Amino acid sequence: MKSETSIKKHLAFVAIGTAALLLVPLIAMQFTSEVVWTLSDFIFAGVLLFGTGAVFVVVLHNMENNSYRIGAGIALISTLFLVWVNGAVGIVGHEGEQINLLYFIIPAVGLIGAFLSRFKSQGLCYTLFVIATLPMIIAVIALLGYLQEPPHNSATQILAINMFFTVLFSLSAISFRNVVRDQNEKELSPE
Repeated sequence: MKSETSIKKHLAFVAIGTAALLLVPLIAMQFTSEVVWTLSDFIFAGVLLFGTGAVFVVVLHNMENNSYRIGAGIALISTLFLVWVNGAVGIVGHEGEQINLLYFIIPAVGLIGAFLSRFKSQGLCYTLFVIATLPMIIAVIALLGYLQEPPHNSATQILAINMFFTVLFSLSAISFRNVVRDQNEKELSPE
């Protein structure tokens, strides 16, 4: 009962935090024409922010292993940032570039891998190592297209931003690998 109350309390904080963050563009729209959000922008951002926070609250309350929590936190924040940046300005060129649609494969692979592995550390480790390769694969595809019609950013910028996400997802995978290692050591150690 106490845990359920605690989860509700933390979800309320996530909801308040989401609302506070959404107030920033709403207020900015009153003072500048540079910020133009539609109702669908607010809904998308609200679902993305609240959903990420809610999943992390559930992970915090249901998992006692700190490496699992760290891995999940890095994966969730990295995915949130990837989707946010891609939706707002695009990762390759601008948000209207077709290549940017490929980045939505990353959260899809994450969800499929998480459910197929039943959120077990071993499966999440494999899933995140696969996810870590995807930004660089997309970068190669973008650079091959770059030879035909250059986007607004340079090859170095394309590689840098994709390497950034590759490193973040790799760190998450390593955290889940540490959970697996700790579980294996615990099983092998005499009691």
